[in-house]
Amino acid sequence: MAVETSPVAAPELPASTPTREATFDERWAAWQAKGAAHDRAVHRKMAIVAPTVLIVAAVLAYALFAR
Repeated sequence: MAVETSPVAAPELPASTPTREATFDERWAAWQAKGAAHDRAVHRKMAIVAPTVLIVAAVLAYALFAR
C-alpha cells in the first residue's frame, strides 16, 4: 500500500522585490523589547518560586531546630 504525498513548494518571490536591512535603531528597539519580555517572564516565575522556596526553608528550619 503506497501513500503518495505531494511535495510542499515555497512560494517564489518576484525577482524585483527589494530587500531592506533593518536600521540600527530598529534592531536596538527589537533587542530592548526582547530583553523586556525576558524580564517579565523571569518576574512571573520568581513570583511563584521565591515564596515556595521560603516556605520550604521555613518548614525545614522548624523541623530541624524547633526540638
